[in-house]
Amino acid sequence: MNNRPLHVLHVGPDVDSTGGMASVIGLLCGAPGTDVRSSSATTWSPASRTRGLVPTARLLGRLAFGPRTARPDWVHAHLSEGGSFVREGAVLVVARLLGIGTAATLHGAQFIVFSRRHPRLVRRVLAGCRTVFPLGPHAAARVAELSPATRVRPVLNPLDLAELAGVPASSRAADVVFGGEVGLRKGVDRLVAAWPEVRRAHPEATCVLCGPLGDVPVTDLPEGMTYLGALPRTELLGVLKSARVACLPSRDEALPMFVLESLGLGVPVVTTPVGEIDQLGEAQGVALTDGDPAGLAARLVALLAEPDERARWGGRGAGWARENCSVESVTRVLADSYRAA
Repeated sequence: MNNRPLHVLHVGPDVDSTGGMASVIGLLCGAPGTDVRSSSATTWSPASRTRGLVPTARLLGRLAFGPRTARPDWVHAHLSEGGSFVREGAVLVVARLLGIGTAATLHGAQFIVFSRRHPRLVRRVLAGCRTVFPLGPHAAARVAELSPATRVRPVLNPLDLAELAGVPASSRAADVVFGGEVGLRKGVDRLVAAWPEVRRAHPEATCVLCGPLGDVPVTDLPEGMTYLGALPRTELLGVLKSARVACLPSRDEALPMFVLESLGLGVPVVTTPVGEIDQLGEAQGVALTDGDPAGLAARLVALLAEPDERARWGGRGAGWARENCSVESVTRVLADSYRAA
């Protein structure tokens, strides 16, 4: 292959919508300094009444019947689960038939469960990829099991470290910050149950919950805990930057951006070893707990009690994020993988 810039088309949610996948696509398309020219195509948006059918059909038509010179060198789909494997999966299959390079990143918290329920569909989509980028070892092992011939290259989601460095700390400072849907999947009920024990050890400690309402009520929160609502991204990052500890005691995840962004900001994280989170630990500034409220409270109490130790955890997290999650390091991995395939 020659050394001309590759054109990579990232396919997935509308980059102007909220969510980790949209943020990742936006970062990859705006990344400077590689021999890859990236653009995006929307196959789904929250406003879609057809669950993405119309934009997906338009994209398929553009690839199949548009000028050959306008076709990308690679189509890189961003997959979660469910309808994503139909929409973006169809785009991958058609791109492969047209001789376009095909790749996919697996973002979904339910990917492994979904792949067991629908192995034929998932196998067909994965087999249509030259390279698959899982976020960690569990999804990587499942891809290898379903499609042994497909190249697998684990890669983390990218962080815009310059953005994080430039975010002003919020005046609404809190000791502990939760970010995500306020529901059972994200483990908010566990944090609510643990908080009174934290307050007994640290009577002035404060905790804020940030995110859209889910299936956990916020009308009767314990003393010292406040619900701030679904904050704009910059405001959420400002609240997080001013925190002492980030907390996400989830029951089900892939590798959430809230955890990575907390580490990028130098804020230690208390979380649960679900999904691909269990590849992280003390070396990355992450304190893992099984989610039991007593154990969760003990982790929070310990980190709040020792400023020097907390600073060491935060420093380890920031260093790890800089080395492994910067948008520059992630785009280098992707570019090398495109060239090598």
